[in-house]
Amino acid sequence: MKKVLAIAAVAALTAGVSAYAANPFSDVTPNDWAYQAVEDLSEQGVVEGYPDGTFKGERNITRYEMAQIIARMLAKEDQLNAEQRATLDKLAGEYADELANLGVRVSNLEKKVGNLY
Repeated sequence: MKKVLAIAAVAALTAGVSAYAANPFSDVTPNDWAYQAVEDLSEQGVVEGYPDGTFKGERNITRYEMAQIIARMLAKEDQLNAEQRATLDKLAGEYADELANLGVRVSNLEKKVGNLY
């Protein structure tokens, strides 16, 4: 459930930016309440799922997985409005250690608090 809520939060950041595509995951059906958000985020390359073609939305998301999603969103930051950027900045601050482990520079945070090491 936490994974789906985290994905829904990220979906709110990207609402209205994607096109409709075929279902990318075998375990997400059009009848699922989060189907549209998962499909949109997959289309945008924000969520990728697992090598077996599943999304596994019933399990909790890890901090590392969320950091990967945030990193992908940071790469698309120029497509976000001011409110979405503010939310993304908060998420990037919360996951700064994990982002650093991924090698992602969080430039907005670095400007505000100095370089992250």
